[in-house]
Parts: sequence; structure tokens; C-alpha cells
Amino acid sequence: MNVRWIPVVAALRERFAADTDLVEVEAYLSSQGYDGRQIGEILSLLTSDLQPSRGRGGVLVPSRELSLRVQGPHERGRFSAEAWGYLVMLQASGAVTINDFEHLVERALVHVDGRISLSDVRAMADDIGADAVTSGGERPLIH
Repeated sequence: MNVRWIPVVAALRERFAADTDLVEVEAYLSSQGYDGRQIGEILSLLTSDLQPSRGRGGVLVPSRELSLRVQGPHERGRFSAEAWGYLVMLQASGAVTINDFEHLVERALVHVDGRISLSDVRAMADDIGADAVTSGGERPLIH
């Protein structure tokens, strides 16, 4: 998570009511000079249950890690629902870190032509040792 957005999210929570349409918030952020990628990151933090709190020295810190990563526009059409769900499940279960999750997403986008299926993602997760289906005693021992 990019901690530089925490003050922005806190300001947005003060400025807008919880039931405000996100299109209105997006228009506001755009008028403030944020680009599409930045707006996406900010909106995903705003809509998450992440509540910034004050740490030592009054510094804003997140109360916990994000539980869900939202697909970017370049990812929506590429991943099947099953493949994306599997990736989210791996990250939520702790089988992969957020960095490993991002690595798997980028690797799939680069190395798979067309639609990315569940079998594609499972093969990549197995390559880094994160596939929950083949972990433990089911993995063949290679000498």
C-alpha cells in the first residue's frame, strides 16, 4: 500500500459523506490534478475498510493491510473470474505476499496471450511454490 495516499483519503472522508457517489469523488480528484492511476489507487483505499489512525509522533498509519486489490482497466478484460478469484484467495489466505501477488499478476499479463485462465494462474503460482492445491506432500520430489 502506498502510504502517501492516507492523508488524501482522510481528507476525502472529511470532505465527502459516506454515501457520496464515487463519480463525484473521481471528478473532484481529477480537478485536483490526479491522473487515472492515482485516482484508482485513492478510490480503492477510500472504499476499503481501511481506517487511518495516528501512530507515534502523530504520523498517519493504516490500521491493517488491504484485504482486496481492485483490478485495473487493463486487467479486467484479461483475467477470467476464476483466475482472479484464485489470485485473491492466495493473497487473502497468506499463501502469497502482496508483492508476490503483484508479481503473479504482471507475469500473467506479460506471458499469457489473450484471456488468462485459472490453469494459467495455477501454473504460475506452482512455479513460485504458492499453489495451495499442490502444496505439501502432493508435490513430486525431483532429484
